[in-house]
Amino acid sequence: MKPYDIPEGVTDVIHAAGRVSDWGPYQKFYEANVVMTEDLMKKAKEVGVKKFLFISTIDIHGLLGHIDETEDGVYYSPPTGFYAQTKKIAEKMVREFNSEEMKTVCIRPCTVYGPGDTTVQGPIMDAILKNQMGVISGGKFLTSRVYVTDLVQGLCRALEFGTGGDAYNIVSGEKIRWKEWVEAISKELGVKTPKLSSPYWVAYLGACILEGIYKLFRIKNGPILTRMRIQHAGHDFYFLPTKAKKELGFEPKMPWQEGVKVMVKEYKERKGLK
Repeated sequence: MKPYDIPEGVTDVIHAAGRVSDWGPYQKFYEANVVMTEDLMKKAKEVGVKKFLFISTIDIHGLLGHIDETEDGVYYSPPTGFYAQTKKIAEKMVREFNSEEMKTVCIRPCTVYGPGDTTVQGPIMDAILKNQMGVISGGKFLTSRVYVTDLVQGLCRALEFGTGGDAYNIVSGEKIRWKEWVEAISKELGVKTPKLSSPYWVAYLGACILEGIYKLFRIKNGPILTRMRIQHAGHDFYFLPTKAKKELGFEPKMPWQEGVKVMVKEYKERKGLK
């Protein structure tokens, strides 16, 4: 870890950095998502920063089923994966650090998408083109998405209007099923929608076996299937931005069908595809 300084005169800090993955040792997640967050937050207060916004994740609720969920909804403990577990610790720490001297606020985005995405939707588009993409139980489960510009709107409004020590869901609130999502991307890519589908228990068992093999042989790169991925796609994961709309004035602008078109268009240009 390298030391860092906050420039003189800075009044607002948005902390977005972190380790985002479904594979790797717990200590690396803890150092990146908890230790570094605490260091930055304390330094911010020391130099007179007035507002500190922490980008948490909706995943801290856990992945075992959510419909019409708000911030006060179900929490599965512990949440699946070291990413969500350490983000949950960090969020609690940030919220408790709130004071009259420095307001701390957290936002919980769901899966972010948009042009230039190379971490989540990029690999999905790669898999669709290679006919390697599949869904769980026919893709019937709900998923939550937020377009990148709507995320930016949400974090700006949370920084300005959020209540100190509180957290807000920043999600589009649109009901999207995995099948619809994959179909829309495939259509824009100009290819047939992948037909591969697996029952949840088969996919989960496969992920368990793969994870066991990778851990046994200490393979650094994660397997193509992990329990976190299967749980994410194998349960409803639908959240609402109710509190963000009421308290922050947050209003998502990008319909997901249009957002997919923009995202895929940029992907095809970047990849040199027609």
